[in-house]
Amino acid sequence: MFAEFKSKILKGSIFISILCILIGLGLAGWNAMDAFYSVAGYKDFTQLKPEEIKNQLVKVDLTENFGSYLEEQSKNTKTGSVKTTHLYYIIWTGDDNAEDWRYMTIKVPARYAKQMDAMTDNTYNEIRSEAIPFTGKIKKLDKEEYSYFKSTMKELGLTDADIEAMTLPYYIDYGSQTAMTVLYLLLFGGGMVLLIYGIFRLAKAAGGSSLKKLRQDIAAAGYTEAAVEADYRDAQSYDKKGILKVGRLMTYHIVGSNARAIPNTKMMWAYQTTVTHRTNGVKTGTTYNIMIFDELTPKGHTFPVANESIAKDMLTHINATLPWVVVGYTDELKKLYNKDRTQFLQLRYNTCEHVATDPVAEQPVPDNQG
Repeated sequence: MFAEFKSKILKGSIFISILCILIGLGLAGWNAMDAFYSVAGYKDFTQLKPEEIKNQLVKVDLTENFGSYLEEQSKNTKTGSVKTTHLYYIIWTGDDNAEDWRYMTIKVPARYAKQMDAMTDNTYNEIRSEAIPFTGKIKKLDKEEYSYFKSTMKELGLTDADIEAMTLPYYIDYGSQTAMTVLYLLLFGGGMVLLIYGIFRLAKAAGGSSLKKLRQDIAAAGYTEAAVEADYRDAQSYDKKGILKVGRLMTYHIVGSNARAIPNTKMMWAYQTTVTHRTNGVKTGTTYNIMIFDELTPKGHTFPVANESIAKDMLTHINATLPWVVVGYTDELKKLYNKDRTQFLQLRYNTCEHVATDPVAEQPVPDNQG
């Protein structure tokens, strides 16, 4: 039994665990440096040599630019109106004393257009503008962006050879330092959480700690593991994977990555629920569940089953073999269970011997499910 449960949990956990590990590695690895620099401090863009410029988080006090060459726009699908959201401006790398510099791009929100255009005029008139502080992440221009950049540089008089030698295909993508810091820390932290969770889940399933609560359930019920092993072998299965089984001593199931068992002697009430799913008024499916309430979990367990036939078979089996369990649903039973538990228990639980029976034929449960 224990080996079977361990195998089922491992098979059920391995896909989700590996998925969490891969996503976690991707998020944490991809955002690790950004998260580090967002905390340790942004690089001074003017101090980066051309060959060092790649994908850093940078800050710059911009005083010069050579004009805008591209607008990013958004369209309102309802009104059809179009507005400019961002502008691409040509800047250069290095500080005033740099001997090795390149032209590249900064992408800024449209609200900076007036200041940036005035800075452009000042640059061509050799007037130093008041610095505008920007922070952002260096990214590579995509094919379309670079084609506009290259065309503009040619209009400014550069040849293909000049462009190759004097430009970089990168841009500073403006972003609020606070917002970027929060974003990268959340992405990195989320990745680490997923990574640790995936490793823990996989180790738990492979190492056998997923059986710890099952052993505790067995011990708390006062049974020996040998007795439960025998009970499990003869238990009735109510799903294809054999995860949900009802024996004479206990009802066996898996919750997440833990094997569990409910002592049948503590079971009070069982019934079926049926949920119809609809999308835009059209039926898209039906979910069938068995609800089981016991003294240890008075709020109930929910066990999904494949169809209504299996649900009825399970309730019929419980009704026939566990005579102290109230089987079936009515609003009156629900009210009695919630408002007067003592009276509810007098219906069967306190009036029947809690010994599983083995009738020749199981009688079907009346069709009064909720």
